[in-house]
Formats: sequence, C-alpha cells, structure tokens
Amino acid sequence: MSGLFTSLAVMMSPRGLEAVGNGAGSGGTAFLAVLALAAFAAICTSRNLESIGKGRFRATPADTFVFGFLDAARLFTLTLMAVSWLGIAGYAVNEIFFVWFPNLGASYVLLGLVVVSCIIADENGMDVFTICLTLAFCAFIYVMVMSSQPADLGTGYPTVLPALLPMDVPETLLASGAAGWLHLLFLGVFAFVGFDLPLAFENRAGRCVPSVLLGFVAFAVFSWVALLLVPAEKLAESTVPHLLVAREGLGELGRYLVGGTVVLVTVSGLLAFFMVAGKRIETVLAEDYRAHSTKGAAVLLAMVVALLLASGWAGEDALESLLSAGLCFWFGTYALADLLHLIGVRRAGGGILSLLSGLPVMLVHGGAAAFCSLHIQFPAHFYYSLGGMAVAGLVFGAGWFVKDRPLREELALAAAAAEELMLEQEERDLELEEAVPDTEDESLKIVDYK
Repeated sequence: MSGLFTSLAVMMSPRGLEAVGNGAGSGGTAFLAVLALAAFAAICTSRNLESIGKGRFRATPADTFVFGFLDAARLFTLTLMAVSWLGIAGYAVNEIFFVWFPNLGASYVLLGLVVVSCIIADENGMDVFTICLTLAFCAFIYVMVMSSQPADLGTGYPTVLPALLPMDVPETLLASGAAGWLHLLFLGVFAFVGFDLPLAFENRAGRCVPSVLLGFVAFAVFSWVALLLVPAEKLAESTVPHLLVAREGLGELGRYLVGGTVVLVTVSGLLAFFMVAGKRIETVLAEDYRAHSTKGAAVLLAMVVALLLASGWAGEDALESLLSAGLCFWFGTYALADLLHLIGVRRAGGGILSLLSGLPVMLVHGGAAAFCSLHIQFPAHFYYSLGGMAVAGLVFGAGWFVKDRPLREELALAAAAAEELMLEQEERDLELEEAVPDTEDESLKIVDYK
C-alpha cells in the first residue's frame, strides 16, 4: 500500500480543485467528457511507463531516460506547487478559521507540521498522510453530494438524486474555437497531474488506477454540482470555485468543511511529495541510510519551499510562468512515453489497432503540453526552466540507464536466442524440402505401342 494514493493527494490539491471548477465553468457538461478522456489517458500512460520499465516494448535501448525526465519534472513542478498550495492553505486558515492569524504564518505552521510528521510519525508520516487524505476526500464528497440536495431537506444525508444538467456547450467555448478546446483539454489533464507518482514506489500500472478512478468520481460530482449551483461564467473566472460551490450549497458549514479540505489536502500533498522524493533519493544512498531518505528529503525540500515563501513567490505572477514550464515538461514527458511505447509496439509487430489506440493518448498529453507554452508572461523564466529540467533529466536518466543495464543484457540475450532458434527452424525446413524426392505419378505416363 506504500505510496498508493500519493497521486490522489496531488490531484485533489487546491490547484487541482481550481482547475476542475474552471473547467466546469468553461466547458459545461462537455468538461465531463474531457475528464473521462484525461482519466483514460492517465491509465494508458501508466501502462506504457510500466511496459517501458519492464522492457516489454521498447523503441530504443535508451528508453529509460524517460524516467529521468519524469524525476526532473516532478521535483521542479511539485516544489513550485508546494509553494502555491501553502499560499492558498494559509489564505484558507486566515479567511475561514482564524482571521487574526497571518496568512504566511499559517503557511509556515503547516509546512513545519508536515516536516515534523515525516521525522517523528510512523512510516515517515504515512499514518498522518492517510488520515488527512481520507478526511479531506470524505468531507469534500459529503459537501458536494449534500449541495445537490433540496435546501429544505434538512436530513443530513442524501435522499434524492441530483437534478439533471442540460447537455449543452457554453457559447463562449464554441466562439473561442480550437484555443478554447485546447484550454479545456489542459484543465482536464491538469486535474490528473501526478497520476504516475505511485510508480516511484513500484513500477506497476495497477497502482495508478485507484487514485485516477477516485479522482474522476470526485471531480465529476464536483463539476455536476457546481454547474447546478453557480453560473458558469463565475466558475470559469474564480480562483476558489470549490469554496463558491460549498457556500452556495451548504452555507457556512460547507465553507468550513471545504476550507478544512483545502488545509488537509495541502498537508497530504506535501507529505506525498516528500515521500516520493525520499523514495528517489533512497536509490543512491547506502543501505544504512535508506531508512532516513524521506526525513532528509523533507528537511531539504522544506527549506527550499520556506525560502520561496519568504521571498514572496506564492503571490508572484512569475511563479505561474515557472509552473507552466514544469507542467509543459511533465505533460511532454507523458507524451514521450506514449510515443516510445507506440514505436516499441510497432517494432514488435503490432498492427494498426495499436496505432489507433495509442495515438490519441499521446495527442491528449501532447496537446496539454502545447497549451502550457502559450500566453507566457515571463518567457525567460519559462525557457530557462525547460532547459534546466532537460539537463537534470539527462543526469537522472543516466542513472536509470545504468540501473537498466542488466535488463537490457537479458533482453539482448533473449532476442539473440530467439533469432538463433528461428534460423535453426528455417534450416530444418530447408533440409526437409531437399529430402523430398521429385517424383512423378507413374500412372500419368501412358505409352502407346501401336
């Protein structure tokens, strides 16, 4: 179970909930289809990553460099997201719970609690992570489900099905053309960012499925209820659409519960980040120090995040350009993994069906990555960040390449043995053909002696 729901904590982060609310406002019921497509693409890409890691289908011997690029994208993007999460959580504490407590102070308190949890709690904070994420998920689902009930019901539990939504697309989306649909696709893919985090603990695609399915259910319910209660234009422009929906549906109680959800998912998201980073650091540490990898990662990364918070990055516009670079690189790496798997399947003799099933997944992630490069306010920040992640990815990828050497040798020996067996079979078939005499049917040789 270690690390199984780390991706769900990132998906349900404050930025993830903001993206889903904005997507519902921008796309209406069409966004539900985009969410389904993004969830399907996430599951397919997780299978592609498992296939590359285990050597089932490979385009080149250096395919494992894709995992180095993933490590670089995760480290850079999640560090920046942590700054943003803490800024939003600090705002929630100040505006909803304790108006006398400063935003930045609340952010530092939450960061400190996470680091302490990693150091003193059992299993490097896994118990704290599980409790916070479970409470946050249950509270969020409860608020969204109860917000869909009639206001005068007063039972405290759902008794009727939510109202149906009109199956239409907002005129603003239709008028925006391809750019509007690309933006909607980006929001859908962003909602499932980090679905690959469980693979850092064990490279099995099945580990990614539970978080993706739970995330899809939560986001679908949220989108449905949001469109029932709040005007689409307001949802599309809000930075806290989840709080708007909660207050509209359950009043102050909903506001408190979703405010608590924001704080809890921030804590669980930070714990997930530190655990994943610790797992990656563990691979380069000596055996005696591996048990402390998560603690070391938590302290080191917390110092970086604290420095960024103190520098005011949580509210800077430049942070969005840096985040765009990180997401562009992350989504682009997903697309690269899809492409490598597709080439590997074709080289192994896969037919047109494999092309038709794999190409849309690659285009989904490629389209999201392309959108990230549009409307950049600070181009220098964006391009320097991409270059830095590319260099870091090559360095990390070299480690993956060295680690993969035994598997490559095993695959090479298996391929050579299969080729030798095929040649031997061809030689035997040729010998059998030569051994068969070229006889004619004597009954057809009719001689007339007249």
